[in-house]
Amino acid sequence: MTQKGSNTSEALRRAKEDEMTIEDNLEEPGYAKILSFPYRRTGMGGFDDTILLSFRTRKVIKSILRTTRSGNHGTRQYRLLPGKYLQYSVSRSNGGNLYADVAIIRLNEEGTVKEKQWQVFNREQLLSLDELPDTIREILVSNKDELPLFQSVFALDHLNQDPDQG
Repeated sequence: MTQKGSNTSEALRRAKEDEMTIEDNLEEPGYAKILSFPYRRTGMGGFDDTILLSFRTRKVIKSILRTTRSGNHGTRQYRLLPGKYLQYSVSRSNGGNLYADVAIIRLNEEGTVKEKQWQVFNREQLLSLDELPDTIREILVSNKDELPLFQSVFALDHLNQDPDQG
């Protein structure tokens, strides 16, 4: 049991360092890819997660969350075809410091390419929703209930929003 726990800790450490791993899908080699992102949810408030959204459907991409027995650590895996995706990444330290970024990634046969990235939160809000491109803002707002810590990342935007706007 100690060996297994050690291997899991090592794998999670490597996944965190790499941020994202890409694997060929064995069922359809060279076509669909599996992207994996580190996941963490501690009892002390720490949290890491990455959600991918489709530009085509403007919806959250279905994923598989694989966690350790405790449920505190793991990976979120996406099985994707080549295309353009919106990446929403959020991280909160055990001390409560919040970090978030939004990126456009393009998945092709060779792997992924980050086309553009915006750091929206680094202990304080750096960018508001209005400062993001229109398409990205619309996708994020329409999926806000499925994006972790969205209310915290864009808290000032919600305070300034006109109540009649919905």
